[in-house]
Amino acid sequence: MTERKNASSLASSWLQIQSILNSVNHIFIFLVAVFFFVMAKRFDFQETAMHMFMTGTGFHVLIAQALMSHYKVNPITRWISHKNKSRYHGLMQLVGGSMVLLGSLGKFNSKEVHFESWHGIFGVAAAFGCAASVVGGLVNFFQPKIVLKKYPPSELKFRHNLFGLLTFTLGMTAIYLGYYSRFFTRFVDSQFIPAMMLTTVLVYFLTIIGPLGALLSKLKYRRQKQQQK
Repeated sequence: MTERKNASSLASSWLQIQSILNSVNHIFIFLVAVFFFVMAKRFDFQETAMHMFMTGTGFHVLIAQALMSHYKVNPITRWISHKNKSRYHGLMQLVGGSMVLLGSLGKFNSKEVHFESWHGIFGVAAAFGCAASVVGGLVNFFQPKIVLKKYPPSELKFRHNLFGLLTFTLGMTAIYLGYYSRFFTRFVDSQFIPAMMLTTVLVYFLTIIGPLGALLSKLKYRRQKQQQK
């Protein structure tokens, strides 16, 4: 009986800690969104500034929100139904993904040599992953019969969750490496850049707590189903 109470107490404490961390994460995300907007406005949303704003807001703000949509301690979505959480997730992913793709397209069309740097390489991978995640998200949401003939809904959710986390990792890595770019080192205070790096790292790890937990649960269920076969 005592062990059960201790386990329940620990679970309750961990949930409270997650709630606090998630609230802090939303504050970080808001501050980053303001920073990207102010920086882009400073250069009239032109060229690299526009690229930074579109891809940064897409990944760092909107896709981060999409990943946390089903997180039970998320203050934005905790009060709405599961179906509406899925709709919110889809909307954030679609808008965020579109911003990433449009922001990346601007660099594809630019004559500037950009894709030989690690930032550019990870950025390209993240853009393609983002496009695939949007398509995968639509398939997971609508679950067409032709797809269900090959994959059950649980498998679609597992793959969407896994690929979404991988794409988010690529995108946040590209943003982190972008702080070393000529644009940032030239126009942003050198003492402020480390703060942005730290914020990006914290947002990444605080954002994936919920999705990673969900992925591990799906992985456990997946293994159980495979053992039953």
